[in-house]
Amino acid sequence: MSEEYAYRSEVEELEQRSATAARLFDVRRIIGGLFVIYAIIVLIAGFTASDADVKKAAGININLWTGWCMLAVGLLFLLWMKLRPLSAPGTAPKPETGPEGGAGTGTGPGEPGDGGPGAGEG
Repeated sequence: MSEEYAYRSEVEELEQRSATAARLFDVRRIIGGLFVIYAIIVLIAGFTASDADVKKAAGININLWTGWCMLAVGLLFLLWMKLRPLSAPGTAPKPETGPEGGAGTGTGPGEPGDGGPGAGEG
């Protein structure tokens, strides 16, 4: 019994580490972070642009516009990651409740009492 307990606790610990690693390397974090870093660099270039640089781009400070857009995209990725975090790998999604408010009864389609199409026809 003690070996089984040790085995279970070891498995739970490994699952917890795996979930932490999955959250750490979430692609949304990497993409959002890179967009924010690059946006800051482009914004600095936009704020320090000379009149000649602006004149080359038909009077539009393209670095400022691009920087603000990149910053918005990066922040949206980070917000998405915060609002919808990853679930731990291997965890089953919550079962959907049926119309009666409880989980399904376990009867599949085509079984007696399933209430499917044609049920109650005489």
